[in-house]
Amino acid sequence: MFGKLLKNDLKAQWHSISTIFLCIAFVAVGAEIFTLTTKQQAMKVLGGMLVFIALGFACIVVLIAVALMFSKTMFGRAGYLTLSIPVKTSSLLISKTVSGLIWIFSVYALFIGSLFLWVYQVKQTLGNQILDSVESILTIFGVPSFLTIFIGILFFLISLAVLTLVMVQALQLSITLSNISPISKFGNIGIIVMFFVIFLVVQTVTTELSDLLPIGFVVDADTVKFTSNIVRTKAAMGGGGLSIGICGSIFRLLAAIGLHYPTVYLIQHKINIK
Repeated sequence: MFGKLLKNDLKAQWHSISTIFLCIAFVAVGAEIFTLTTKQQAMKVLGGMLVFIALGFACIVVLIAVALMFSKTMFGRAGYLTLSIPVKTSSLLISKTVSGLIWIFSVYALFIGSLFLWVYQVKQTLGNQILDSVESILTIFGVPSFLTIFIGILFFLISLAVLTLVMVQALQLSITLSNISPISKFGNIGIIVMFFVIFLVVQTVTTELSDLLPIGFVVDADTVKFTSNIVRTKAAMGGGGLSIGICGSIFRLLAAIGLHYPTVYLIQHKINIK
């Protein structure tokens, strides 16, 4: 049943989200054609950067679109139909969450892909010497190698995925709260304020907890060490390398899961459908 629910959500949302993907395709294809046809090296680099910037902006747009679709299908005119479906409210909410994450992560994937494509284009245009120079500069600033950067990017992507889940859950809770009297009278301003309050509380609490448990990895030029204290281990290794704490992301994941339950309760007992 959940599979059918998710499939129907994706089909219904595609009508709204397809415009964003069409714009992404238009900008990306146009910029890539310009990059491949221009003979000026600087323009080739700028063309690839344009795709990267456009997709970065699209990540924000699709997040807003997902929030608007959630509000419309749960609390707008379609809300009566949505909440009358003979499935658990929890399943409805999870379906909305998963379908929204699919659209968001699709754009994220294009965004990250454009970054690697841009790096490849820079390498093809300017040659390996520029990368060797960059690696030398990074060494001066305490980044041992591109391997360290790669592992750092990998962890960043995982952290970004967890952070996105927190944002989606915080948005859903904020939108749900905005449909409860007397909070409903504040409209969209109430949604924005509550979103930032919920998100900042989660970030502050999880950051404080992660500081108390500095468990993670320290990555040096050619070694990766798991440790219960990344600060002490990094100091023992001379202060170089990259320290990666994992507890923050774990706590944020737990917080995102926790935000699901008050949203379900409020939808079941407190909401006012417009």
